[in-house]
Amino acid sequence: MSAGAAAYVNGLGTELGAIRRKVAELPEYADGPPDAGTGFAEYREAEGGILDLLGPAMRGALDASGTDPATVDTVLLATESLPADGPDRNALTGSLTTLGLRRAYPLMLGLADCSTAITAFDIAASLVRSGASGTVLVVSGDLVRTVLPGGRVVLGGTAIAGDGAAAAVVSGRRYGWELLGGARRIAHEAAEAAEAAMPGQRMAAQLAMYQGLFADLWAATGLTPRDLGTGAVLPSNLARDALRTFLGEAGIAGAQVYLDNVPRIAHCLGSDPLINLADRTAGGGAPSPVVLLGTSAVHAAAALLRPVEE
Repeated sequence: MSAGAAAYVNGLGTELGAIRRKVAELPEYADGPPDAGTGFAEYREAEGGILDLLGPAMRGALDASGTDPATVDTVLLATESLPADGPDRNALTGSLTTLGLRRAYPLMLGLADCSTAITAFDIAASLVRSGASGTVLVVSGDLVRTVLPGGRVVLGGTAIAGDGAAAAVVSGRRYGWELLGGARRIAHEAAEAAEAAMPGQRMAAQLAMYQGLFADLWAATGLTPRDLGTGAVLPSNLARDALRTFLGEAGIAGAQVYLDNVPRIAHCLGSDPLINLADRTAGGGAPSPVVLLGTSAVHAAAALLRPVEE
């Protein structure tokens, strides 16, 4: 494959924790339910380990895309739930072999919190466009009990964390969604303001991060918000009011933000945007380019996908 060739997302797979829990039953809300503006109602809890989420998500992506596992040469894992001293790290090799991914070289990505998985799409697309990889499997997933031992209520209730995983096949095969480009930003000032207990400055830094991210995305792809349809921005599932505020400042209209899964699954960490894309597609969402948007308090990453015209 020659440099400059296109990269495509050929198929998705998702897996949610099997147990449904009520957000209002969390101990943090013993004195009253979460604010209505957050939109949170339920979250998902896994019964087994992280591989019980990652495995089905990977299988689902391979099946949905019609990809022969033997053709996958790279696996990009965006997860913090495979600690080096834990048994799942070694068991992962066996899981990949069971799925038929014998040629796949696994790489783990991290440090950018819930934006890491979306950054992985930019990396996967670059590998495919350059010819360094023929087919890449991007995988996201985490267990809250592993990565957030302090509990499921994070960022002051701006997010309620749940267990889930998602995967996608990226290749040069013209099928599914074309990866037009991506962007990334870090709000160092937001972290500094949080440490100094200056919420106003932290909010200003976060708003600037969103604005800069989307400015970079439009510059990289040549598209604008006018090219997006209803529910075409597929974000990390933060509180609804917070998302509307941040994205509104970046020029995204409220109707363009996909918020359907906020009450249903809460915030499945890095996997939210892919789960949202799968659910929007299954629900018959209007044809439109879409933005996968992964964010944390200080990190943001976006990838713009355009549906392939048959």
